[in-house]
Amino acid sequence: MMSWLADAALFACGLHVCMRLIAAAYRGIDLWYTIRIAYPAVVRGLLAWGGAAGALAILLDGSHRAAFLSGMTAFLVFYSSLYVLRYLVMRRPAPLE
Repeated sequence: MMSWLADAALFACGLHVCMRLIAAAYRGIDLWYTIRIAYPAVVRGLLAWGGAAGALAILLDGSHRAAFLSGMTAFLVFYSSLYVLRYLVMRRPAPLE
């Protein structure tokens, strides 16, 4: 019972860490206008969330690692699918004549 609960918690943790890692990657784009001042914060965020993901992936064992990495993969697939769906659903309107 507890192993299932731990795996579910680690799956949710993987979702959250992947979301924060993607957000940290976008921080460089968001702060590009002031990158000369903001680059330490951008690098710090990437290193912190990337390090957290790497440390958890290395330190966890067996099914716990699989649950965590499955959560990260699930969020990455979900996030990537949003781009595909956007282009399939939102098409350019026909030009006005």
